[in-house]
Amino acid sequence: MPVIAGCGSGSETDSAEPEAADSAPSRPDLCALLTASEIEEALGQAPGAAEPGDEDLGQCTWSSADGSGTSVSLTLDEASLDSFDQFVFDFGEEFGGENPPPEEYHPVDGVSGDWAMYVTEEHLVRAFRGDHELHVRAPGAEEAQVIDLAAKAMQRLP
Repeated sequence: MPVIAGCGSGSETDSAEPEAADSAPSRPDLCALLTASEIEEALGQAPGAAEPGDEDLGQCTWSSADGSGTSVSLTLDEASLDSFDQFVFDFGEEFGGENPPPEEYHPVDGVSGDWAMYVTEEHLVRAFRGDHELHVRAPGAEEAQVIDLAAKAMQRLP
């Protein structure tokens, strides 16, 4: 059964100097991008508590409440792709002119941001906005379920 993981950033409350705090942009709390009820509604299984991951990577994970099944994750990275066409071009450059198989990689609608694609083998939506890329992964989930979660998470991404 699916588990959901996401990205988040913790907040530090120690006495860091103002220059140090201002030098690095803060990451959004990825654990706040989805609610337990949204995850349960999309996947049909209650998740456990959200678990923030490595702050440098921007991650959050929800495991299934009963400890069984698959996991879902959110990860926030810097983006470098402007469109699906650019992805296709870059794929061809890397793989000797071959196009990505459409059954494995295809653009999706209904996810806010600049554009989004689904990666079938990884049960993953890659959603792009500006200089950021949000990965929403739910191994074992159906494509529509992962897209639904990505749409909800992207609506809340600042």
